[in-house]
Amino acid sequence: MSDGSARILMYTQDSYGLGHLRRATNLANSLVAQHPGLSVLLVVDSPVAPFFELQPHVDFIKLPTVVKVGAGVFRTGQLQTCYEQIKVLRAHLLRETVLRYVPDVLLVDHMPAGANRELMLTLAAIRRRNLPTKLVLGLRDIIDEPSVTRAVWRRERVYEAMERHYHRVLIYGSPDVFATAEEYGFARRMGERVQYCGYVCNMEEVKEPERVREKFALSDEPIVAVMAGGGADAYQLMHTYLDAVPLLSRTRPPATLMMTGPFMQEEQRKVLRDKAAALGVQVRTSVGDSLSPLNAADVVVSMAGYNTMSEILRFEKRAIIVPRAGPSAEQGMRSRLFAARGLIDVVEQAKLDAPTLALALERALDVRTRPAVRRQPDLSGVATASRALVELLPGRSPSVSPARERVVTLLADPPPAWAAVDGASVPPTSPVGAS
Repeated sequence: MSDGSARILMYTQDSYGLGHLRRATNLANSLVAQHPGLSVLLVVDSPVAPFFELQPHVDFIKLPTVVKVGAGVFRTGQLQTCYEQIKVLRAHLLRETVLRYVPDVLLVDHMPAGANRELMLTLAAIRRRNLPTKLVLGLRDIIDEPSVTRAVWRRERVYEAMERHYHRVLIYGSPDVFATAEEYGFARRMGERVQYCGYVCNMEEVKEPERVREKFALSDEPIVAVMAGGGADAYQLMHTYLDAVPLLSRTRPPATLMMTGPFMQEEQRKVLRDKAAALGVQVRTSVGDSLSPLNAADVVVSMAGYNTMSEILRFEKRAIIVPRAGPSAEQGMRSRLFAARGLIDVVEQAKLDAPTLALALERALDVRTRPAVRRQPDLSGVATASRALVELLPGRSPSVSPARERVVTLLADPPPAWAAVDGASVPPTSPVGAS
Protein backbone atom coordinates (compact mmCIF):
# COMPACT_ATOMS: atom_id res chain seq x y z
CA MET A 1 0.00 0.00 0.00
CA SER A 2 2.95 2.33 0.61
CA ASP A 3 3.51 3.34 -2.99
CA GLY A 4 4.00 7.03 -2.20
CA SER A 5 1.86 8.09 -5.17
CA ALA A 6 -0.54 11.01 -4.95
CA ARG A 7 -4.27 10.29 -4.95
CA ILE A 8 -7.35 12.37 -5.66
CA LEU A 9 -10.88 11.09 -5.18
CA MET A 10 -13.76 12.83 -6.95
CA TYR A 11 -17.36 12.32 -5.76
CA THR A 12 -20.01 13.34 -8.27
CA GLN A 13 -23.77 12.77 -8.28
CA ASP A 14 -25.23 12.94 -11.80
CA SER A 15 -28.02 10.48 -12.53
CA TYR A 16 -30.15 12.50 -14.95
CA GLY A 17 -27.65 13.91 -17.40
CA LEU A 18 -23.99 13.80 -18.30
CA GLY A 19 -22.89 17.24 -17.13
CA HIS A 20 -21.30 16.49 -13.76
CA LEU A 21 -19.71 13.27 -15.01
CA ARG A 22 -18.30 15.03 -18.07
CA ARG A 23 -16.87 17.85 -15.98
CA ALA A 24 -15.26 15.42 -13.51
CA THR A 25 -13.81 13.37 -16.36
CA ASN A 26 -12.37 16.48 -18.02
CA LEU A 27 -10.63 17.42 -14.78
CA ALA A 28 -9.41 13.89 -14.04
CA ASN A 29 -7.97 13.38 -17.51
CA SER A 30 -6.25 16.76 -17.39
CA LEU A 31 -4.73 16.04 -14.00
CA VAL A 32 -3.19 12.65 -14.85
CA ALA A 33 -1.96 13.91 -18.24
CA GLN A 34 0.05 16.65 -16.55
CA HIS A 35 1.11 14.69 -13.46
CA PRO A 36 2.18 11.09 -14.25
CA GLY A 37 2.56 10.19 -10.55
CA LEU A 38 -1.08 10.97 -9.80
CA SER A 39 -4.05 8.59 -9.65
CA VAL A 40 -7.68 9.74 -9.70
CA LEU A 41 -10.61 7.65 -8.48
CA LEU A 42 -14.11 8.79 -9.52
CA VAL A 43 -17.07 7.83 -7.32
CA VAL A 44 -20.12 8.33 -9.53
CA ASP A 45 -23.72 7.22 -9.86
CA SER A 46 -24.45 7.88 -13.52
CA PRO A 47 -26.04 4.79 -15.10
CA VAL A 48 -23.77 5.21 -18.14
CA ALA A 49 -20.48 5.61 -16.25
CA PRO A 50 -17.92 5.69 -17.65
CA PHE A 51 -19.54 7.27 -20.71
CA PHE A 52 -16.40 9.20 -21.49
CA GLU A 53 -12.98 7.76 -22.17
CA LEU A 54 -10.76 7.58 -19.11
CA GLN A 55 -7.02 8.13 -19.33
CA PRO A 56 -4.50 5.78 -17.68
CA HIS A 57 -4.44 6.13 -13.87
CA VAL A 58 -8.12 7.12 -13.75
CA ASP A 59 -10.72 4.62 -12.52
CA PHE A 60 -14.23 4.72 -11.11
CA ILE A 61 -16.60 3.18 -8.57
CA LYS A 62 -20.31 3.11 -9.37
CA LEU A 63 -22.83 3.93 -6.63
CA PRO A 64 -26.46 2.79 -6.90
CA THR A 65 -28.25 5.46 -8.92
CA VAL A 66 -30.64 7.95 -7.35
CA VAL A 67 -32.58 10.57 -9.29
CA LYS A 68 -33.23 14.15 -8.23
CA VAL A 69 -36.92 15.02 -8.66
CA GLY A 70 -36.95 18.37 -6.86
CA ALA A 71 -34.88 20.68 -4.66
CA GLY A 72 -33.21 18.13 -2.38
CA VAL A 73 -35.75 15.41 -3.15
CA PHE A 74 -34.53 12.09 -4.57
CA ARG A 75 -35.85 8.67 -5.54
CA THR A 76 -34.16 5.42 -6.44
CA GLY A 77 -33.02 5.09 -10.04
CA GLN A 78 -32.61 1.48 -11.18
CA LEU A 79 -33.14 -0.76 -8.15
CA GLN A 80 -36.54 -1.81 -6.83
CA THR A 81 -35.56 -0.83 -3.31
CA CYS A 82 -36.82 1.98 -1.11
CA TYR A 83 -34.82 5.18 -1.20
CA GLU A 84 -33.98 5.05 2.53
CA GLN A 85 -32.09 1.77 2.10
CA ILE A 86 -30.23 3.03 -0.98
CA LYS A 87 -29.34 6.25 0.81
CA VAL A 88 -27.79 4.39 3.76
CA LEU A 89 -25.97 2.00 1.42
CA ARG A 90 -24.49 4.86 -0.60
CA ALA A 91 -23.39 6.69 2.56
CA HIS A 92 -21.48 3.68 3.84
CA LEU A 93 -19.95 2.90 0.46
CA LEU A 94 -18.66 6.47 0.30
CA ARG A 95 -17.22 6.30 3.80
CA GLU A 96 -15.51 2.97 3.27
CA THR A 97 -14.07 4.05 -0.07
CA VAL A 98 -12.48 7.15 1.43
CA LEU A 99 -11.12 5.31 4.48
CA ARG A 100 -9.58 2.55 2.36
CA TYR A 101 -8.30 4.70 -0.50
CA VAL A 102 -7.15 7.57 1.76
CA PRO A 103 -6.99 10.30 -0.89
CA ASP A 104 -4.72 13.28 -0.49
CA VAL A 105 -7.55 15.42 -1.90
CA LEU A 106 -11.29 14.72 -1.94
CA LEU A 107 -13.10 16.83 -4.55
CA VAL A 108 -16.85 16.96 -3.85
CA ASP A 109 -18.93 18.03 -6.81
CA HIS A 110 -21.92 20.33 -6.48
CA MET A 111 -23.44 19.10 -3.19
CA PRO A 112 -21.42 20.11 -0.09
CA ALA A 113 -23.11 17.50 2.10
CA GLY A 114 -23.76 15.02 -0.68
CA ALA A 115 -27.14 13.94 -2.03
CA ASN A 116 -29.51 14.24 0.93
CA ARG A 117 -26.50 14.63 3.30
CA GLU A 118 -25.14 11.19 2.40
CA LEU A 119 -21.57 12.53 2.54
CA MET A 120 -21.77 13.66 6.18
CA LEU A 121 -20.78 10.21 7.43
CA THR A 122 -17.57 10.47 5.40
CA LEU A 123 -16.81 14.05 6.44
CA ALA A 124 -17.23 13.12 10.11
CA ALA A 125 -14.94 10.10 9.72
CA ILE A 126 -12.21 12.18 8.07
CA ARG A 127 -12.35 14.74 10.86
CA ARG A 128 -12.56 12.29 13.77
CA ARG A 129 -9.62 10.24 12.52
CA ASN A 130 -7.64 13.38 11.72
CA LEU A 131 -6.88 12.20 8.21
CA PRO A 132 -4.62 14.49 6.14
CA THR A 133 -7.15 14.50 3.27
CA LYS A 134 -7.88 18.01 1.96
CA LEU A 135 -11.55 18.67 1.27
CA VAL A 136 -12.43 20.69 -1.84
CA LEU A 137 -15.91 21.67 -3.01
CA GLY A 138 -16.39 22.18 -6.74
CA LEU A 139 -19.43 24.24 -7.75
CA ARG A 140 -20.71 25.08 -11.22
CA ASP A 141 -21.64 28.69 -11.89
CA ILE A 142 -25.37 28.34 -11.11
CA ILE A 143 -27.07 25.81 -8.83
CA ASP A 144 -30.67 27.06 -8.69
CA GLU A 145 -32.58 30.21 -7.87
CA PRO A 146 -30.52 31.66 -4.97
CA SER A 147 -33.46 31.91 -2.59
CA VAL A 148 -34.25 28.21 -3.16
CA THR A 149 -30.67 27.05 -2.64
CA ARG A 150 -30.16 29.25 0.42
CA ALA A 151 -33.31 27.82 2.02
CA VAL A 152 -32.28 24.24 1.29
CA TRP A 153 -28.74 24.81 2.57
CA ARG A 154 -30.02 26.41 5.79
CA ARG A 155 -32.37 23.50 6.50
CA GLU A 156 -29.69 20.93 5.78
CA ARG A 157 -26.98 22.81 7.72
CA VAL A 158 -24.83 22.92 4.60
CA TYR A 159 -23.22 26.25 5.50
CA GLU A 160 -21.93 24.76 8.75
CA ALA A 161 -20.59 21.73 6.87
CA MET A 162 -18.78 23.94 4.37
CA GLU A 163 -17.19 26.11 7.04
CA ARG A 164 -16.21 23.16 9.24
CA HIS A 165 -14.89 20.67 6.68
CA TYR A 166 -13.78 22.32 3.44
CA HIS A 167 -10.32 23.71 2.79
CA ARG A 168 -11.18 25.22 -0.61
CA VAL A 169 -14.20 26.04 -2.78
CA LEU A 170 -13.57 26.04 -6.53
CA ILE A 171 -16.24 27.78 -8.59
CA TYR A 172 -16.42 26.73 -12.23
CA GLY A 173 -17.50 30.12 -13.49
CA SER A 174 -16.67 33.83 -13.54
CA PRO A 175 -17.88 36.41 -11.02
CA ASP A 176 -18.49 38.92 -13.81
CA VAL A 177 -21.14 36.55 -15.18
CA PHE A 178 -22.63 35.33 -11.89
CA ALA A 179 -21.23 35.99 -8.41
CA THR A 180 -21.81 32.45 -7.15
CA ALA A 181 -20.32 32.83 -3.66
CA GLU A 182 -22.24 36.02 -2.94
CA GLU A 183 -25.53 34.89 -4.49
CA TYR A 184 -25.59 31.65 -2.48
CA GLY A 185 -24.49 33.26 0.76
CA PHE A 186 -21.10 31.70 1.54
CA ALA A 187 -18.66 34.42 0.44
CA ARG A 188 -18.06 35.81 3.94
CA ARG A 189 -18.08 32.40 5.63
CA MET A 190 -15.46 30.89 3.33
CA GLY A 191 -13.48 34.06 2.59
CA GLU A 192 -10.12 33.37 0.95
CA ARG A 193 -10.99 29.70 0.59
CA VAL A 194 -13.15 30.63 -2.44
CA GLN A 195 -11.54 30.64 -5.89
CA TYR A 196 -13.24 31.36 -9.22
CA CYS A 197 -11.66 29.16 -11.90
CA GLY A 198 -13.47 30.17 -15.09
CA TYR A 199 -15.70 27.83 -17.08
CA VAL A 200 -14.65 24.19 -17.33
CA CYS A 201 -14.94 22.89 -20.87
CA ASN A 202 -13.38 20.07 -22.82
CA MET A 203 -10.21 21.46 -24.40
CA GLU A 204 -9.30 18.32 -26.37
CA GLU A 205 -8.24 18.70 -29.99
CA VAL A 206 -10.95 18.43 -32.63
CA LYS A 207 -11.08 17.32 -36.24
CA GLU A 208 -11.14 19.92 -38.98
CA PRO A 209 -14.65 20.75 -40.26
CA GLU A 210 -13.74 19.21 -43.65
CA ARG A 211 -13.12 15.85 -41.96
CA VAL A 212 -16.52 16.04 -40.28
CA ARG A 213 -18.22 16.79 -43.60
CA GLU A 214 -16.49 13.79 -45.14
CA LYS A 215 -17.56 11.51 -42.28
CA PHE A 216 -21.23 12.47 -42.59
CA ALA A 217 -21.20 12.75 -46.42
CA LEU A 218 -21.97 16.48 -46.44
CA SER A 219 -21.03 19.00 -49.12
CA ASP A 220 -20.84 22.75 -48.49
CA GLU A 221 -24.34 23.38 -47.12
CA PRO A 222 -24.63 25.00 -43.65
CA ILE A 223 -24.59 22.53 -40.75
CA VAL A 224 -26.92 22.65 -37.76
CA ALA A 225 -25.93 20.52 -34.77
CA VAL A 226 -28.87 19.63 -32.52
CA MET A 227 -27.84 18.25 -29.13
CA ALA A 228 -28.89 18.18 -25.50
CA GLY A 229 -26.31 16.37 -23.38
CA GLY A 230 -27.72 13.12 -22.00
CA GLY A 231 -31.01 13.76 -23.77
CA ALA A 232 -33.39 12.55 -21.06
CA ASP A 233 -35.68 15.53 -21.59
CA ALA A 234 -34.65 16.55 -25.13
CA TYR A 235 -37.51 14.93 -27.07
CA GLN A 236 -39.75 18.00 -27.24
CA LEU A 237 -36.94 20.21 -28.53
CA MET A 238 -35.82 17.73 -31.17
CA HIS A 239 -39.32 16.87 -32.35
CA THR A 240 -40.11 20.58 -32.65
CA TYR A 241 -36.91 21.10 -34.62
CA LEU A 242 -37.98 18.47 -37.15
CA ASP A 243 -41.34 20.24 -37.47
CA ALA A 244 -39.51 23.53 -38.05
CA VAL A 245 -37.22 22.32 -40.87
CA PRO A 246 -39.97 22.27 -43.59
CA LEU A 247 -40.94 25.83 -42.60
CA LEU A 248 -37.55 27.27 -43.50
CA SER A 249 -37.74 29.58 -46.49
CA ARG A 250 -34.22 28.79 -47.66
CA THR A 251 -33.98 27.22 -51.11
CA ARG A 252 -31.22 24.98 -49.82
CA PRO A 253 -31.97 23.66 -46.31
CA PRO A 254 -29.10 23.16 -43.89
CA ALA A 255 -27.69 19.73 -43.14
CA THR A 256 -28.64 18.59 -39.65
CA LEU A 257 -26.70 16.35 -37.28
CA MET A 258 -29.01 15.41 -34.39
CA MET A 259 -27.48 13.71 -31.33
CA THR A 260 -30.17 12.44 -28.97
CA GLY A 261 -27.89 11.42 -26.10
CA PRO A 262 -27.90 8.06 -24.30
CA PHE A 263 -30.72 8.82 -21.84
CA MET A 264 -33.52 9.45 -24.35
CA GLN A 265 -36.16 6.72 -24.33
CA GLU A 266 -35.75 4.33 -27.25
CA GLU A 267 -39.40 4.81 -28.29
CA GLN A 268 -38.83 8.56 -28.56
CA ARG A 269 -35.60 8.03 -30.48
CA LYS A 270 -37.41 5.81 -32.98
CA VAL A 271 -40.08 8.48 -33.56
CA LEU A 272 -37.35 11.02 -34.27
CA ARG A 273 -35.50 8.69 -36.65
CA ASP A 274 -38.67 7.91 -38.62
CA LYS A 275 -39.58 11.59 -38.88
CA ALA A 276 -36.01 12.63 -39.74
CA ALA A 277 -35.61 10.12 -42.56
CA ALA A 278 -37.95 12.06 -44.85
CA LEU A 279 -36.09 15.31 -44.12
CA GLY A 280 -32.56 14.08 -44.69
CA VAL A 281 -31.68 14.67 -41.04
CA GLN A 282 -29.05 12.35 -39.56
CA VAL A 283 -29.98 11.10 -36.08
CA ARG A 284 -27.39 9.48 -33.84
CA THR A 285 -27.49 8.48 -30.18
CA SER A 286 -23.98 9.88 -29.89
CA VAL A 287 -21.02 10.34 -32.19
CA GLY A 288 -18.20 9.54 -29.77
CA ASP A 289 -16.25 12.68 -30.56
CA SER A 290 -19.06 15.19 -30.04
CA LEU A 291 -16.73 18.18 -30.07
CA SER A 292 -15.81 17.88 -33.75
CA PRO A 293 -19.42 18.08 -35.08
CA LEU A 294 -20.04 21.01 -32.78
CA ASN A 295 -16.91 22.73 -34.09
CA ALA A 296 -18.00 22.07 -37.70
CA ALA A 297 -21.53 23.42 -37.16
CA ASP A 298 -22.64 26.83 -38.36
CA VAL A 299 -25.47 26.88 -35.80
CA VAL A 300 -26.07 24.84 -32.64
CA VAL A 301 -29.54 24.13 -31.27
CA SER A 302 -29.39 22.92 -27.69
CA MET A 303 -30.63 23.07 -24.15
CA ALA A 304 -28.68 25.09 -21.60
CA GLY A 305 -26.62 22.46 -19.79
CA TYR A 306 -23.35 23.71 -18.33
CA ASN A 307 -20.98 21.64 -20.46
CA THR A 308 -22.72 22.14 -23.80
CA MET A 309 -22.91 25.87 -23.18
CA SER A 310 -19.22 26.01 -22.25
CA GLU A 311 -18.28 24.15 -25.44
CA ILE A 312 -20.45 26.50 -27.52
CA LEU A 313 -18.48 29.39 -26.01
CA ARG A 314 -15.16 27.67 -26.68
CA PHE A 315 -15.90 27.43 -30.41
CA GLU A 316 -17.79 30.76 -30.51
CA LYS A 317 -20.78 29.20 -32.21
CA ARG A 318 -24.04 30.88 -33.06
CA ALA A 319 -26.52 29.03 -30.84
CA ILE A 320 -30.25 28.80 -30.26
CA ILE A 321 -30.79 27.71 -26.68
CA VAL A 322 -34.01 26.29 -25.22
CA PRO A 323 -33.44 26.07 -21.44
CA ARG A 324 -35.00 23.28 -19.40
CA ALA A 325 -37.94 24.50 -17.31
CA GLY A 326 -37.07 22.40 -14.25
CA PRO A 327 -36.55 20.84 -11.77
CA SER A 328 -34.30 23.82 -11.03
CA ALA A 329 -34.01 27.33 -12.47
CA GLU A 330 -30.35 26.74 -13.39
CA GLN A 331 -30.65 26.52 -17.17
CA GLY A 332 -33.01 29.45 -17.50
CA MET A 333 -30.76 31.66 -15.41
CA ARG A 334 -27.61 30.70 -17.32
CA SER A 335 -29.18 31.17 -20.73
CA ARG A 336 -30.51 34.63 -19.89
CA LEU A 337 -27.12 35.74 -18.54
CA PHE A 338 -25.33 34.50 -21.66
CA ALA A 339 -27.93 36.05 -23.95
CA ALA A 340 -27.43 39.43 -22.24
CA ARG A 341 -23.74 39.22 -23.24
CA GLY A 342 -24.60 38.59 -26.90
CA LEU A 343 -23.36 34.99 -26.73
CA ILE A 344 -26.52 33.05 -27.60
CA ASP A 345 -30.14 33.40 -28.72
CA VAL A 346 -32.84 32.06 -26.39
CA VAL A 347 -36.24 30.50 -27.06
CA GLU A 348 -38.07 29.83 -23.80
CA GLN A 349 -39.53 26.35 -23.51
CA ALA A 350 -43.01 27.74 -22.85
CA LYS A 351 -42.86 29.55 -26.23
CA LEU A 352 -41.28 26.69 -28.17
CA ASP A 353 -43.15 25.76 -31.34
CA ALA A 354 -42.19 25.05 -34.94
CA PRO A 355 -42.81 28.56 -36.38
CA THR A 356 -40.88 30.24 -33.54
CA LEU A 357 -37.94 27.88 -33.89
CA ALA A 358 -37.94 28.19 -37.69
CA LEU A 359 -37.77 31.98 -37.39
CA ALA A 360 -34.89 31.71 -34.92
CA LEU A 361 -33.08 29.33 -37.30
CA GLU A 362 -33.52 31.68 -40.25
CA ARG A 363 -32.01 34.49 -38.24
CA ALA A 364 -29.14 32.39 -36.88
CA LEU A 365 -28.19 31.08 -40.33
CA ASP A 366 -28.03 34.62 -41.70
CA VAL A 367 -24.45 35.76 -41.10
CA ARG A 368 -25.60 39.37 -41.26
CA THR A 369 -27.48 39.04 -37.95
CA ARG A 370 -24.55 37.92 -35.79
CA PRO A 371 -24.31 40.15 -32.70
CA ALA A 372 -21.54 42.69 -32.99
CA VAL A 373 -20.54 42.41 -29.31
CA ARG A 374 -19.78 39.08 -27.63
CA ARG A 375 -18.55 39.41 -24.05
CA GLN A 376 -16.73 36.10 -23.74
CA PRO A 377 -16.21 34.87 -20.15
CA ASP A 378 -13.09 33.18 -18.80
CA LEU A 379 -12.82 29.62 -20.20
CA SER A 380 -9.67 28.51 -18.39
CA GLY A 381 -11.51 26.40 -15.81
CA VAL A 382 -9.80 23.06 -16.50
CA ALA A 383 -6.29 24.49 -16.20
CA THR A 384 -7.07 26.68 -13.19
CA ALA A 385 -8.99 24.03 -11.24
CA SER A 386 -6.33 21.39 -11.98
CA ARG A 387 -3.60 23.72 -10.76
CA ALA A 388 -5.55 24.47 -7.56
CA LEU A 389 -6.01 20.77 -6.81
CA VAL A 390 -2.35 19.96 -7.40
CA GLU A 391 -1.35 22.76 -5.03
CA LEU A 392 -3.16 20.91 -2.23
CA LEU A 393 -1.21 17.67 -2.74
CA PRO A 394 1.53 17.00 -0.19
CA GLY A 395 5.17 17.33 -1.17
CA ARG A 396 6.07 13.89 -2.48
CA SER A 397 9.36 12.11 -1.86
CA PRO A 398 10.55 8.48 -2.00
CA SER A 399 9.24 8.04 1.54
CA VAL A 400 5.59 7.29 2.16
CA SER A 401 3.36 10.33 2.60
CA PRO A 402 1.39 10.74 5.89
CA ALA A 403 -1.83 9.79 4.11
CA ARG A 404 -0.32 6.51 2.98
CA GLU A 405 1.00 5.65 6.45
CA ARG A 406 -2.55 5.72 7.79
CA VAL A 407 -3.78 3.06 5.38
CA VAL A 408 -2.39 0.14 7.40
CA THR A 409 -4.20 1.23 10.54
CA LEU A 410 -7.44 1.88 8.69
CA LEU A 411 -7.41 -1.55 7.06
CA ALA A 412 -7.31 -3.12 10.52
CA ASP A 413 -10.59 -1.47 11.50
CA PRO A 414 -13.61 -3.73 11.97
CA PRO A 415 -16.56 -3.18 9.60
CA PRO A 416 -18.63 -0.16 10.65
CA ALA A 417 -21.98 -0.48 12.35
CA TRP A 418 -24.74 -0.11 9.78
CA ALA A 419 -26.69 2.72 11.38
CA ALA A 420 -24.03 5.00 12.82
CA VAL A 421 -20.25 5.32 12.87
CA ASP A 422 -17.73 7.90 14.00
CA GLY A 423 -20.35 9.84 15.86
CA ALA A 424 -22.36 10.59 12.70
CA SER A 425 -25.45 8.88 11.37
CA VAL A 426 -27.26 9.02 8.08
CA PRO A 427 -30.22 11.26 8.90
CA PRO A 428 -33.73 10.37 7.79
CA THR A 429 -34.86 11.83 4.50
CA SER A 430 -36.32 15.30 4.92
CA PRO A 431 -38.63 17.06 2.45
CA VAL A 432 -35.63 18.91 1.14
CA GLY A 433 -31.92 18.19 1.07
CA ALA A 434 -28.69 19.48 -0.34
CA SER A 435 -29.61 20.64 -3.83
